[in-house]
Amino acid sequence: TEELLPLVLKMPEVLSNMPNVLDPLEWTSPLYAAQERYTRKPITPMHSVYTENKLTLWKTNHPSTSKKVPLLLVPALINRHYILDLSETNSLCRALSDKGYEVYLVDWGTPGAEDRWQSFAEVIQGPMDRMVRKVTRLHKGQAPVLFGYCLGGILSTIYTSCFPERVAGLISMTAPVDFSKAGYMALWTDKKHLDPQGLVNAMGNVPPELIQNGFVSLKPAQFFKKWRSAWKKQDSPAFLDAFFTVETWVNDNIPFPGNTWAEYIQWLYQENRLYHDTLWIGAHHASLSKITCPVLSILAESDHIVPPESAQPLHDMAGAKDKTLVTLPGGHVGIIASGKVFPQLVESVDSWLSKR
Repeated sequence: TEELLPLVLKMPEVLSNMPNVLDPLEWTSPLYAAQERYTRKPITPMHSVYTENKLTLWKTNHPSTSKKVPLLLVPALINRHYILDLSETNSLCRALSDKGYEVYLVDWGTPGAEDRWQSFAEVIQGPMDRMVRKVTRLHKGQAPVLFGYCLGGILSTIYTSCFPERVAGLISMTAPVDFSKAGYMALWTDKKHLDPQGLVNAMGNVPPELIQNGFVSLKPAQFFKKWRSAWKKQDSPAFLDAFFTVETWVNDNIPFPGNTWAEYIQWLYQENRLYHDTLWIGAHHASLSKITCPVLSILAESDHIVPPESAQPLHDMAGAKDKTLVTLPGGHVGIIASGKVFPQLVESVDSWLSKR
């Protein structure tokens, strides 16, 4: 061991002076070339109907008018909105507008340092409420159906419980209600391990890298598996386009407003207030029993971020008489990004809407 120690200590210098024999292979591989040239392009033509601070509310150009109920799509605060307008084959905005619905899409924008004090309750009572009322005015008093994905589903569910008279229907996709069953996320955010307010006091807004690394750590080996799979399939241009479409979105994260995140973690993960019926948003009791509009709960059977048992309580606890539970194959992102699952998702949503 003593004889090898000098060589070990010199290894970084030796490696740094060594030519990288993999470089030519990387430069000539379709995978490397596709990664270098990939740029995302907007899919569905839209125009802005409302702006506020960093937020933009988009409306699809087609159809210009419709007799069907308007749809308000709400993505997560921590991800780019275009997950719901992902690609030519996997755009929920396009698929639903092609079915004749007027579709509105929330773009939360990129929070700045000045947004760190925005509270979780303010998101519900402020921009969420103003967007819902804007859509209602544009449709001459017709309340919209809210479609919330992930954290967007949490916001939509809480909003509907606070203002049930302002929502025509609720579609919640892969959104937790019982946070004690949220898998490793529930463990890692336990108050024994995490002081959310202390983190925000130190960092301000929560950096996207911190959040993204947390998601990667849920299944660390998956990161290597997907790139190994991509290497094996790199001779397929269609595969590479689909791969980098999703990969671009997965890594295109935004900061989480500090105070919003701290209250979100404390109120929902650590104290499980929504599930225990103790969540208040200002003067409004966010009780699932107050949700009276039709409810569609969509679960992903292989979801490791929001396990089905964490999301199903919305179906069990909502006060509505008209409740539907749909479980689709795939995971948290695959439910919207998979070419096999996406048509099932569109059919499930359109079939549910057309019957109401």
